[in-house]
Amino acid sequence: MTATPERERFPDRERLPFKVQAAVYSSGLFANSLSSMMNIAVPLWVIALDSSPLTIGLVIGARSFLPLLLSIHGGVMMDRIGTRRVILFFSIIAMITAPLYPALPWIPALIVLQMLNGLAASMGWIGAQTMIGQVMGGSTRHAGRLSFISRMGSVVAPIAVGLIWDLLGPWPTFMFLAIPGIAMWATAKFLPEQTIKQDAQKSEKPARIPLRDLLPKFSDYVNAFRMLAVPAIAFVVMIALIRISGNGIKSSFYVVYLNEIGLTGTLIGLLSSANSFFGGFGALGARPLSRIFNGPVLLFTTVVLSIAIISVTPLLGSFFLLMVFACLRGTTMGMSQPLMISIMSKSSGEAKQGQAVGLRTTMNRLATVIIPIFMGGIMEVAGIEMSFYITGVILTLLCLAPLWGMIKAGLHR
Repeated sequence: MTATPERERFPDRERLPFKVQAAVYSSGLFANSLSSMMNIAVPLWVIALDSSPLTIGLVIGARSFLPLLLSIHGGVMMDRIGTRRVILFFSIIAMITAPLYPALPWIPALIVLQMLNGLAASMGWIGAQTMIGQVMGGSTRHAGRLSFISRMGSVVAPIAVGLIWDLLGPWPTFMFLAIPGIAMWATAKFLPEQTIKQDAQKSEKPARIPLRDLLPKFSDYVNAFRMLAVPAIAFVVMIALIRISGNGIKSSFYVVYLNEIGLTGTLIGLLSSANSFFGGFGALGARPLSRIFNGPVLLFTTVVLSIAIISVTPLLGSFFLLMVFACLRGTTMGMSQPLMISIMSKSSGEAKQGQAVGLRTTMNRLATVIIPIFMGGIMEVAGIEMSFYITGVILTLLCLAPLWGMIKAGLHR
């Protein structure tokens, strides 16, 4: 039988030790910051290489390819051998791959780097969310704090990336991008230890982890997808898929469009930072609003609004309006995140927290692989402005599926 981690218990989960809270929030902070920084630097780097729109979409979409395949496996590993161990391993991958981007300025190499770096950042973020369930009981308060703090890192980081890019160019930019991986490794050392149970002879050393337990298993994927039989989990997975599709627009052709209309890397970074700043306060507002409004209804509403806001980007025209809409979208995205984490965590059972987060992340990454490539194809045919409108209409129509599921399961009551 596979060994199960012995988790450190905290009876009063609303009053967790500061060290534990800081470690969990910091892991999410640096993993999320790495993604937000890469979402500025990589499109600018691929544009600098004179790539076609479809190639840009392929490079950006590649970031989500391995997370699409391995998020469930990573979540199962967190349940099985401990979240701390998994984050420590992938933080090393993050710090190694970031400086290699300008060293390997070829599209095939960039695709490989995107896959590895994207997997590392994704595992760090999955780990932080898993800890919310494992040691914090799926608390909306702690989920909101995680979302707030992780987004505050994304306030400063994109501006810094934009400035370094404008002033110093690609090499210093990607060297700077190694810092989140280093910081993620350092903070993960303070996460609660989750040791494998001792063997029957009660040896002082932890039981070794068999190699077969580290490899992906078909049965783990089957068990993860069986969780979709739970209505609340199915609803969150569907709405999360649509929500992250809007983020796929923002992290790909949103930057390309802003570059086309003459915005500098610094101004693009400023818009991204404003989005994250207001998203942090939106996350803190999730708990009090969920006491007034139904949680699933609030989640659905914020996701629909976030799709509408990003889809009308070409109509805005001025930097002022772009800033206003970036702030509005940040608020809706920030509010939806802790709602998703909390609803999913409370519906999953303590032994499957990592598996549940991995399932949702898998579906998210499916969207972030498809959307940049899909928009790149539309842009080749119809232009960049129409790609925003067409994608927005399709995503809005897709919202009918989770709406129907929410009503049928009575989650709106």
